[in-house]
Amino acid sequence: MSFVISRKQYLAPTEARVQYEPLIFEDEGFRVNKIDVSFGHPLYTTVADIFYIKSIAEEMKILPMIPDGCMTMAFVSDGEGISGYICGVTDEIKKLEVCPGEGYIFIRFLPGVGSSLIDGDACKLTNKAVPVEAGGIDGRQLLSILERENGLAERIRLISKVIRTRMQEEPNKYLIKYCTERIFQSQGNIKVETLADETGFTARHIDKMFERCVGISPKLYSQIIRLQASMNRIMEDKERLLVDIAVDCGFFDHAHMNRTYKKLIRCSSGEFRKNLFTKIDYDQIEKYISV
Repeated sequence: MSFVISRKQYLAPTEARVQYEPLIFEDEGFRVNKIDVSFGHPLYTTVADIFYIKSIAEEMKILPMIPDGCMTMAFVSDGEGISGYICGVTDEIKKLEVCPGEGYIFIRFLPGVGSSLIDGDACKLTNKAVPVEAGGIDGRQLLSILERENGLAERIRLISKVIRTRMQEEPNKYLIKYCTERIFQSQGNIKVETLADETGFTARHIDKMFERCVGISPKLYSQIIRLQASMNRIMEDKERLLVDIAVDCGFFDHAHMNRTYKKLIRCSSGEFRKNLFTKIDYDQIEKYISV
């Protein structure tokens, strides 16, 4: 089976891209390859990142899926075939159980982007995943492209062109893009009322747009932005005081940061610095993909 890629799908986006790259937790049991999404890539302005992760362990490994505000397309290859899923945003840590030899492609869309890939509002997919065939895009076409013998980067570029054509139909993208980027730039320290004043829309309307396009509230999205920034800082600077990192990343104080950590990843910031995710009780954590 073959598919024609129209000239329209080859047009490269030219608008600016927000530099939000959520944390990827790399364990020694995985091999991780990031796919280049530089200027000219079909999804340059719409994805946070694209990466491939494969288990190189001899036993099942758990990959912690950290809240990042992103809707994600995940494709898994088990050696016998390829399955695809559209995953909504999450409001707490989830787990992905990866069997030996399994490989996953993750396309993480920037917050507020990707709602056109599903039928209905983004909030209906929060903490859930659906087979890519059940979404608002031709999932069979995407899977057929990924089953080709082209190199991985080329196959991802081909499906990216298909996805971009669908995403050009997204409504309200300029309002939600402005609001999500303002929250990101302020490290989660901007009120919805301020966004309302800047955009000319009501706070209630912005709340509804987040529910429809992001899947979570502006308040929770702000918490996730602060969480992501602080986790990166903790891993990069192991000597800096946690209270200083908390303030630098937009929290009121260390206690405020700990409340967010316990809510979103089930541990304190101190426990995260000491153990990362090795001491988390995964029996109490839900699966990232469960359909």
